[in-house]
Amino acid sequence: MTPDIFKEHLLASASALNWPAQIEASFTSNKFRGRDDVSGIPLPGGVLGLRLGDYPVIVAAVVLDSKEDMVKALRALHNQMVIARSYMRAEEVINAHIMICADVMDSRVDVQGIVDLAERDETVCRKLVWIPKEDSVTASFRKFLARTFLARPWSSVDAVFDAPLDHNQGLIERILVKHGLTESAATKWVHLAALHKDDPEEMIPQLVAAGKQAE
Repeated sequence: MTPDIFKEHLLASASALNWPAQIEASFTSNKFRGRDDVSGIPLPGGVLGLRLGDYPVIVAAVVLDSKEDMVKALRALHNQMVIARSYMRAEEVINAHIMICADVMDSRVDVQGIVDLAERDETVCRKLVWIPKEDSVTASFRKFLARTFLARPWSSVDAVFDAPLDHNQGLIERILVKHGLTESAATKWVHLAALHKDDPEEMIPQLVAAGKQAE
């Protein structure tokens, strides 16, 4: 999978959210903003720069042959992101992402271990890895998308306006009944507690009286 195909998937996903989405060539420059000299640090080849809504992104393709290859690729991508940040607005730097499209060439490779190595490393910016499945590229991209800032799961769920935030209504009464009070006594105890009496010595006889009345 090439960065161009990955780019098209990402641009289409952002457009589906009615976000502005565009290619940012400056993000893959080999010069820092405001400088004429070319950077001497190692940079990755074939990367693309995007701006998806408020999120600046560097898109790259990496072959997963070994953990060492991913470490090397990350080092070059970090260098590229440092340059790219010089072209970003100050408020969007915190949203910067590197998105990696990874091809697995050897089934014996510890793919999950290498992916974790990349995604848990938040040096410079956050990183996310997509591994396309040849038999289902669309399905694998959807799973990847669900882990990104482009996911909007609530948009496909019907709104519920009367759902309780939790199921603790009546919980205290049920606990009091479980420990020996009658239902009417438990209700009175909860009512007395809700009055927020400042004097606990005044409340104690009231609680005792409520228990006796309910017997």
